[in-house]
Amino acid sequence: MKDKEVKITKKQKIVAGIIVLVAIMLLASVFGGKKEETQKPTAPIKVEEKLPIKEDMKAKEEAPKAEIEEAAITEEPKAETEEPQPSVTAEETTPQEEVVEEVVVGESKPEITKEVIEIEPQNSVLTFETTTDKALNYQIFYTVEREVWYDASHVVEYQGEAGAHKYSIVIPSDKVYRVRIDFDSNPGKVTIKNIYLDGAQKADLNNFEEYAYNQINAKEKNEDGSLTLTSDQDDPYMEYATPLLPE
Repeated sequence: MKDKEVKITKKQKIVAGIIVLVAIMLLASVFGGKKEETQKPTAPIKVEEKLPIKEDMKAKEEAPKAEIEEAAITEEPKAETEEPQPSVTAEETTPQEEVVEEVVVGESKPEITKEVIEIEPQNSVLTFETTTDKALNYQIFYTVEREVWYDASHVVEYQGEAGAHKYSIVIPSDKVYRVRIDFDSNPGKVTIKNIYLDGAQKADLNNFEEYAYNQINAKEKNEDGSLTLTSDQDDPYMEYATPLLPE
């Protein structure tokens, strides 16, 4: 029995020794693994700084622009060279020229035609505006001396047109004592205004009370200062009765 007990004890010792050994190995492996983990060097963390590529590119693009703008600002503008203007000297021109505008009245806007009339310094010019229903042959009678009455040697004819027109009729004299406007035969209704003597002699002939009228059936003064005459006779005219030069 003692031998058996001793054997059992040996077995127990062997088993116990194996258990202890296994336990030591397990403990060694556990503690060894933790040590390796604690001693394992950690790699340093690299922080990469990313450059703002877009801003860098933008800055590079804007840099030459800024240099160009600065150069444009600093560059002084070149002074413009002005061509010398020729000096203007007042000279008497002969003959003088006057532009005459003729306005034709229609359904649309009136068309303006311009005619250049040469005016000699020794001539006078009678200008007036008329509105008529048909074309008229105007006759301008004038006298150059106080005692002389109207005659065929002192008359200027001008063929007018129907509608509204402005006429400038040259009188070949630097002195005009009296003037008369004839309206052709059977003119119908004629509206006249802005009557002036210009050129060598100047006069305002718009005072219709100063006129003597011949073969005029009716006359009416309008709000715009014009005068409307109506005649169906052979020799209608209006004569400025007051002498245009002192007696």
